[in-house]
Amino acid sequence: MSTRNIEHLYRAHGADLISYLRRGFGRWAAPEDLLHETFVQALRNQDRLTQAASPRAWLFGIARHVGLTAARKHRHADSLTDLPQHRDERRPQIEAMLDAIASLPEVLRETMELRLREQLSYEEIAQVMQIPVGTVRSRLHTAMKKLREILEAKNQSEREP
Repeated sequence: MSTRNIEHLYRAHGADLISYLRRGFGRWAAPEDLLHETFVQALRNQDRLTQAASPRAWLFGIARHVGLTAARKHRHADSLTDLPQHRDERRPQIEAMLDAIASLPEVLRETMELRLREQLSYEEIAQVMQIPVGTVRSRLHTAMKKLREILEAKNQSEREP
């Protein structure tokens, strides 16, 4: 991989990566520092890029590991569904959905974020999380099922006098 290739990857994916790092790991380190470390790791492991099915997913995988390392240093669990401070300004349905997502186990939240927010394919998510594609499908299915159950229970409790 040449410097030119890294520059191309940075231009093509840097903005998405920094958004991901800011939302997921910005509590523990400056997203710009995490992005920088992501590309340092990419340079160190440039031989793996040729084996990657998707350069974008490869970079997200590196960014994820960089962010998790920063999080581990601070011994906190991160919610990938950070909510804005002015929650009361939202519609109740959106609030309920965000609360339901926040209540999911971390692996389900992270899988959903990579699919919905980052718009990665199942194969790319599998590469990022280093799990089989079938596990990605299962996690997404389970997450949706749990969300439905949580929201149905909430709606049922609101209807009861």
